[in-house]
Amino acid sequence: MIQQVYKSRYSQRVSFGFLVWMVTFAVIAAAMGVAYAVLKNEQVAERTEINKLNREIAICRMNTNQCRAKTDALTNRWAMRERLMRDGSTLHDIRHSQIEIARSTRQDSAVSSTAAR
Repeated sequence: MIQQVYKSRYSQRVSFGFLVWMVTFAVIAAAMGVAYAVLKNEQVAERTEINKLNREIAICRMNTNQCRAKTDALTNRWAMRERLMRDGSTLHDIRHSQIEIARSTRQDSAVSSTAAR
């Protein structure tokens, strides 16, 4: 009789169908947790890769700016004069009267073809 009371007490509270649904829900919840962890890990990996690429782009931009600054410093006309004077070069300034303007061949051909008409 004790077994019968025990069996009847719990058989009314938890049915076999309800137990199957609880196990199914637990399996689905566990699978969703694993899927969430995998997807979150991929997201973190992609974010890390993007951050790495952004750092490399920033370094390349900084190198470009430094190279541009060095080029500007080397091609600065006053700095070139100082370097030439320091090196004892025989080069000297050109007067404006010595400058000749040369026409390009395109302009010469266009002028000659217009004049021929």
